[in-house]
Amino acid sequence: MQSVIDMPHRNPLARRRNRVLALVFALAAMALVPAAMPATSEASACGYQYWGSFVFRDIPIPKGQLTHCINGSGLHVNWDGANFASGGNLCDSSMRFTYGYGAQHVDGNVHWGCSHVGQWKYSINRNVPRGTACAELWIYNWQKMVTRQCHFVG
Repeated sequence: MQSVIDMPHRNPLARRRNRVLALVFALAAMALVPAAMPATSEASACGYQYWGSFVFRDIPIPKGQLTHCINGSGLHVNWDGANFASGGNLCDSSMRFTYGYGAQHVDGNVHWGCSHVGQWKYSINRNVPRGTACAELWIYNWQKMVTRQCHFVG
């Protein structure tokens, strides 16, 4: 049997409590709607690719890490950048940025000499083909690709 206190038609405080709870739940639901909607403005992605040591033309190539970040929205790329760090020196390193499964590419400048770190960042500011957007680390003046890290643009 229900007590007189819990009967909403007889207790004005219970009706007010129910209205307050309904208002709280409605406000909470409204606050969640923007969080559930997809963002349509700027988008960016960063990824990492590790590589193991290997030998190229009797030259030992040390292991390391390639980091690749891209910024844009939809098919539009604002900028693309990558850097590497390796356990030893890489010589005459360069970065190639490819788009649309390799349909387009932008070749970065060659960093002449040998270093265990390198960084490239370019303002692309254009639409690219749908598909992969990759950063490829090359050594010895475009003779050997070390590794690649990709994102999907679409």
